[in-house]
Amino acid sequence: MSIRFNRPFANPIKAISFDLDDTLYFNENVIRNAIQVQFAKICELVPSAKQKGIEFWETLKWQVAKKNPEYCHDVNVWRHHVLDLGLTEFGIKEPQKSVMNKQIYDAFCEARSDFTVPQQTFDVLEQLSEKYPLVAVTNGNADYERIGLAPYFVGYYRAGENGTRMKPYPDMLNDASKHLNIPCHNILHIGDSAMSDIQAALNANCPSLWFNPNNNHYPSGFTLANGEYSHLDDLLTLL
Repeated sequence: MSIRFNRPFANPIKAISFDLDDTLYFNENVIRNAIQVQFAKICELVPSAKQKGIEFWETLKWQVAKKNPEYCHDVNVWRHHVLDLGLTEFGIKEPQKSVMNKQIYDAFCEARSDFTVPQQTFDVLEQLSEKYPLVAVTNGNADYERIGLAPYFVGYYRAGENGTRMKPYPDMLNDASKHLNIPCHNILHIGDSAMSDIQAALNANCPSLWFNPNNNHYPSGFTLANGEYSHLDDLLTLL
């Protein structure tokens, strides 16, 4: 049980910021299932959508992102816009289109947070929260209250809320710093993505730890985190 350091923390750690998806629970299968549930709901409401298949919606998603990259900063806005364009493609008009959009979106969200967080996550967060104020900083949209994480955090920051941009932009970490009244250089950010989490920490002048459960090589072209760990309970060495 250990953290493997690349360089020491330059300042005392006074608070900890956690990414959620693939840091406190594994998310890939959950998202895959939620996308299938969404498509099933689309086909229920618009039977002709079966002919174009699920690939039509995934392609449309990235077309929207390319044309309107600002939508990526809020995954909820992005998804609603994709559904709106897709339903229009199938000839659905208002007001029916808005009703269907919400029904499909709700089906996705229900499935997206339909999973159980490992008990180990709760145990580690409980122990860390006795020493540090914890905040959640996420680009995603899992319902952190529904999945049971809310009691451990004093703050929750989701990209798109209050005009914040997604990581690697530092917006959410800067907001957390203001609300905690703790300088960024005293807030440790922890996450699984070198591109979004670790880079966001660097952009905000926060120290960082990279979650590396599979002992992968650190992605080339990115500045190293202060350290890395492979098991959640490794973080108990911070106590």
